[in-house]
Amino acid sequence: MFRMFFVLLVFSTGGGILISKIDNNILIGNISESLWNITQNQCICEMIQSNGIISTLNYFSTNQTCQLFYTNDSSILVESNLNSSLIFTNQSAIFIAQNQITSTTITSSSTSTTTTTTSTTTTVCSQPTWSQTATTIFGSSAGASGSTLSLLYEPIGMYYDDPNNMLIVADSKNQRILRFSLDNPPSVATVIAGSNGYGCNMNQFEAPDGIGVDSSGQLYVTDYFCSQVVRFPSNSNSTTSGTRLGSVALPTLISINQLTNDTYVVSNNDNAVYKFVGGSGSAVVTAGGNGNGTALNQLLGAVGVYYDYLYTNSLYVADSGNNRVMKYPSGSTSATYGTVVAGGNGAGSGGHQLNDPRSIVVDSNGTLYIADSNNNRIQRWLQNTSNGTTIVGGTLGTASNQLYFPETVLFDKYNNLLVSDRYNNRIQMFNLTTC
Repeated sequence: MFRMFFVLLVFSTGGGILISKIDNNILIGNISESLWNITQNQCICEMIQSNGIISTLNYFSTNQTCQLFYTNDSSILVESNLNSSLIFTNQSAIFIAQNQITSTTITSSSTSTTTTTTSTTTTVCSQPTWSQTATTIFGSSAGASGSTLSLLYEPIGMYYDDPNNMLIVADSKNQRILRFSLDNPPSVATVIAGSNGYGCNMNQFEAPDGIGVDSSGQLYVTDYFCSQVVRFPSNSNSTTSGTRLGSVALPTLISINQLTNDTYVVSNNDNAVYKFVGGSGSAVVTAGGNGNGTALNQLLGAVGVYYDYLYTNSLYVADSGNNRVMKYPSGSTSATYGTVVAGGNGAGSGGHQLNDPRSIVVDSNGTLYIADSNNNRIQRWLQNTSNGTTIVGGTLGTASNQLYFPETVLFDKYNNLLVSDRYNNRIQMFNLTTC
């Protein structure tokens, strides 16, 4: 077990309320509310004025973001995070929680007790490194496809279930959604949706691409060839019929804001990103939708989407046909002009270029991690830079240091890198080595 030491500062407000502060650490738990463009003192006032409903907050000084937490968490997980502060009132509930704080390092494993939530945080140091050789955690390490429950056939979307350390995979050409544990990866996975033949009925898929899970554990699946988004209950299996959330022309990947359940879906056909407000109702355009093109209010064959509700409160889109990643502010519409934050220099393999980027994830430093699919690599792109660096891959093949059209990239709770290696029909894990 890795032992964590804190420098704990205790101070008092004018009204006599004791406040404690731990610098360079944050709480991982159920977020009550996130506030942006706010000072640390204003954030503390929000906590105090809640009359005990809120007793803990994270403050990120780099982007003036505040995360407020309910008082009734009985156990918590704390992670290190530069340029941040964990601030809390000195209540008994917090003291109990502090006795249960545990952590992990990259050289030894430990168990943490934490509140159950579907939120996934990506909190890493500024430039960590990963093993250049991966472990195949599911599918064929040799790249073989198949329809048994031990094999995959062109996996595309993934969703990481942080509290349970489980992975959900869209096994696209097998028309099914699979789930399995990362604690002890099984030889076979469990079907949680589909696997009932090729079709557009509510218990079938033709080409499941993207996966999302909302704050209540409901599963959302985009079906590319059926042009629909289907929602399943949290306990679904192969016999469960879902309900149609809505129709989207050739939908690809999906991202859900866990604070609001706003659901973002890319339409590859419409060159647009649609938002289902609160995970229901009619969709509205939140990016693109102005025809295909290279203008900053246009997209071209977009595939990936990531809504960062934790750190930047922004929408990121893998604008695949334009070989770039676009960033949009919260509340964007079809009239909003985005910002190019990676690529946009033509298709290529240079450090300043991308070639058919398919998905994005953003960490607590605002760094982008991009599945650069036609370059068979994962790129890291720091904020406000004009070049990315290759962190894994870069060569087409089936070897453990190679990829073949990576589709989705994400991190587990230990900051290991997970990649759906589409045409190798496998899920690869690159272990974190230094931070």
